Amino acid sequence: MILGAIFQLADHIDTKVKTITRIAYNSADWHHPTGDAAQQEMEGSYNNVNRFGHEDWLFRDEWQIDGWRYAFIQGVGNSRTKLVRERKPFDIVLFSLQPDKRRRYVAEIEDAECLDDTQAEEAVSVFKRNGWLRTMEEEIHAIGGAVEALGNARWANHILNVRFRLGNVYRFPRDTFASGADPVLKLNRYTLSGVDRLREKLVRNDRRRGASDFPSVADYTRRAVGPVQVSPEHARMQAILLKELQGEFPGARVVCEENFIDVLVETSSELRLYEIKSDLAPRTVLRLAIGQLLEYSYFQIAGKGRKVTLVAVGRNPLSNEDADYLAHLRETVGLPFEYRAVSV
Repeated sequence: MILGAIFQLADHIDTKVKTITRIAYNSADWHHPTGDAAQQEMEGSYNNVNRFGHEDWLFRDEWQIDGWRYAFIQGVGNSRTKLVRERKPFDIVLFSLQPDKRRRYVAEIEDAECLDDTQAEEAVSVFKRNGWLRTMEEEIHAIGGAVEALGNARWANHILNVRFRLGNVYRFPRDTFASGADPVLKLNRYTLSGVDRLREKLVRNDRRRGASDFPSVADYTRRAVGPVQVSPEHARMQAILLKELQGEFPGARVVCEENFIDVLVETSSELRLYEIKSDLAPRTVLRLAIGQLLEYSYFQIAGKGRKVTLVAVGRNPLSNEDADYLAHLRETVGLPFEYRAVSV
């Protein structure tokens, strides 16, 4: 059973919430609406009434903002207040009820983040500017759906409620179905279920088998992708960091975006390079920032003769486990890394 592997992983990592939820069936791998779920869903439900669901664009991978995929997962709705309050990333396993009533495991997303009202509104503004919202409306119209329902607060406060990085999405083989005593066979509603609660119902644990098939290549028209934009959180973090560093290093040269560096501090004896990542998980911040910082440092060191310090900047403080990882980079690998948290 797939949940066995998930539970084993949860035993080793206790800093994140582990969840599972159902998503509405979509024969186009959640790239665009198809109207498939309209006949499956309960009479009077959103999909049934409007012939589409906000999840239909869940894996529209070409729509990214600063490396983030902003999307909607119905199951997050009931837990949204708690997730926003806690400000922690969470792992989520997605399964779908097929037309033949089998439950198919679709994907696992690590380090997903729940959007607060401001984040959701700002993301929708970017969708509008990039023409993505217009494309969504056109695709709803093409299947005979109710375009006016998109963004209607009667059904959902926002058309986007989560974000995740594509590198954290792990697709299951297309023939991965729940069977035997898998507790997922008893899950029907679009709500988040905690792994700990499901663990109690599990009879045995099997490891996840590898995939031998290819990813879906369902036909669709891919529109041009606009230039990469930084996320709104990134811009706010940069402004806050710049102000803080100007106060901490009076008389130093403190600048933004020089040679693509988010913030550079230059004193008579040191160069400090700051790379901002808006992720809630510090480990993810470190992983994403390290490669860029190393490249930046190579070009900055030449001819300077100063000490170089590389600083990854995230939104949450380091956990004990994250601090151990950073200490390993500094002491064992010998890299001049630091971490800094900037709250927005």
